[in-house]
Amino acid sequence: MLGSSLNAIRGLLKTEFPAITRTYINTVPAGFKRPSFFVQFVTATEEHLCKKMYLSKTTWQIVYFAQDESSGTAPDPIDQFSVADTLKAALMDAMSIGDGVIYHVISCEGGPRDNEVYITVRLEAEWTREEETYDLMQDIQHIQNFRE
Repeated sequence: MLGSSLNAIRGLLKTEFPAITRTYINTVPAGFKRPSFFVQFVTATEEHLCKKMYLSKTTWQIVYFAQDESSGTAPDPIDQFSVADTLKAALMDAMSIGDGVIYHVISCEGGPRDNEVYITVRLEAEWTREEETYDLMQDIQHIQNFRE
């Protein structure tokens, strides 16, 4: 579930921002490269819906690190607003990935702050439990005695 929702977010970032090729997961290494994304796990809960289904809710924080500030100037605020708007618009549609899981966005908050863009997103998906399998009976031998 966590890996699946992470893959959905990574796929969305790759589709919406093909020029940004770096996405860091859960930790940002020293000397990281800009521009890049950072995706961090926040929380996850699951609840039973019925015998065969359950609901998972997962919260992720997505951080956009704007272009390198080596020139000594702050990142372009218009670029930050553009990334925030594009990301929020993409998140507000249901995300789906190849294995058939559809994630619905329950909430999406955040925007530019200082030199980065912070977006917190809560995803929800329904999952089906595997049904129990039983060995089928092969042959039945039945002997019946008749009395006259």
